[in-house]
Amino acid sequence: MALAIVNALGQVVTFVRPDVPAGWQPPEGCTAVPDDELPAGWQHAPDNSPVPPSISARQIRLWLVRHGVSLAMVEAAIDGIADAVTRESVRVEWEYAPHVERTHAWLVPMAAALGLTEAQVDAAFREAATL
Repeated sequence: MALAIVNALGQVVTFVRPDVPAGWQPPEGCTAVPDDELPAGWQHAPDNSPVPPSISARQIRLWLVRHGVSLAMVEAAIDGIADAVTRESVRVEWEYAPHVERTHAWLVPMAAALGLTEAQVDAAFREAATL
């Protein structure tokens, strides 16, 4: 199960994990609804805007926290990388890169380890660019 973030028009904007931190609130103007309580025929809010090629490290971290993905979860996903050189390379990128590039080789595997699809990563980049 996940939580659907629903905008004022009743359209699903995105989904977040159900284990969001205590005190977490959905973005302004939205509500959180358990995905199994969505009415039949629900649809995603259309978003045809381009995906930014990069966002700042601050923006992605804020987006993650606001969507129930703690920074400790990111660290755990990095710790779970089997190859030591790859693990430390990804850790350097995560800790020191000023921006996150949408096409970077580690982004999709890390997102998958956090339970995010490529479509959700695109949505994350669009939303995070506004933070």
